Amino acid sequence: MLKQIIEATKLSPEFCAHLLGVPSHQFRDWLDNKRPVPRFVMSELLTVLGVTEKELSKSAFEVRQADKASITPAIWFKLRDEKLLDADREVIALIRRLGFFAAQLDQLREAHSPSLWLSCQTAVLDKLDRTTSPAAQGKEAAKRFRRIVDLNHGQTGVGEILRPKLRRIGLTIIEAPIPKSQLEGCCFNVGKDNTVLPFIFANTFEATWFRRNEVILHEVCHALFDVENDPVSLDFKVKGEPDFVEARARAFAQECLIPCTVLNHYGNQFGLKWGELSEKDIANLMASIHAEQATVIRAMYENGLISENLRDQYSDLACMADLKLISQHALTTAEYLDARSGEDPKWIAKNRNTTLGPRPLRLPVGYINQVIEALNEEQITEGKAAEMLMMDRETFLERFGELVLQLEGIS
Repeated sequence: MLKQIIEATKLSPEFCAHLLGVPSHQFRDWLDNKRPVPRFVMSELLTVLGVTEKELSKSAFEVRQADKASITPAIWFKLRDEKLLDADREVIALIRRLGFFAAQLDQLREAHSPSLWLSCQTAVLDKLDRTTSPAAQGKEAAKRFRRIVDLNHGQTGVGEILRPKLRRIGLTIIEAPIPKSQLEGCCFNVGKDNTVLPFIFANTFEATWFRRNEVILHEVCHALFDVENDPVSLDFKVKGEPDFVEARARAFAQECLIPCTVLNHYGNQFGLKWGELSEKDIANLMASIHAEQATVIRAMYENGLISENLRDQYSDLACMADLKLISQHALTTAEYLDARSGEDPKWIAKNRNTTLGPRPLRLPVGYINQVIEALNEEQITEGKAAEMLMMDRETFLERFGELVLQLEGIS
């Protein structure tokens, strides 16, 4: 059955072998039923493919009787979308493997309790009127979510506290670049039984920090409403007319970032006249609210602060030059790393890419820190740390050898 599932995913056997860190001929033996899939790799393989062990072990007769659509795992059936490139599918496989390790790490360090996320989800969705418009549902859910996660304090921008607040309730968030991809963000569940938690990914390639704040919250909405009954949420950079689910997620993200109270707070603080905003005024709003220009202007319009004509006029203003003078978050990734190069360890600016597999993935600093902390606290071995960072042991020692030496008391 493994062979048919791999064919259905449109992933090459060679890529899958590299992904799991096993020789290609060994993976071929598994595909051809010459050898059983060993236990040490089973959980990881099941997570990447999105199948159960029972599905993977179907008999040859059952396989012959099934058509291709019926054996394609739900997540990979959806990933056959024509907007997706082979690179997208491969990176999503990498992300799912990273999600497997992130879930392991969280469980090991007891960083998150699934009950926190479930209680948050229940409180947000409890008695929510599902007969109202998608925008109304998204906004009401966002108001509840801001209150539950404690994003209301001071009525200020939440971008700086957003990620730690979300991680505190059990969400795993990974931001990494996928060049030449239209995929902007995705969300899926990771784990099994009573340890299932949402995993959120945002593509950082040519995406500003301001944009990613909205993408992350957009995926949070999918995690709240949709992922339990849909194996994966996929959002693309090029968008058509939003359907119900996407309209709700957009309203949720916008209301989480920019409720009217936040606009009024900064309007008063900066002494703004909503009908006479300059490029610098909008740049100040973006820097303070932590949202991109289009979202800030849309929020002003939908909250009745500006007219339709002003919305169109403000949308045409070029604010990026002013924004870069105000906020480091407006810098590109390369510019930001150059600006921080004297402050951070060298590995933060460089050497964050995985090395196992044919396609590298840039790992987030926070995730690397957690792995190194687990190693320093002797919760994982050096080999496991290298595995979690998806690099070979030699590369791991080259990049983080000083930390290992300190751990062993050699330095």
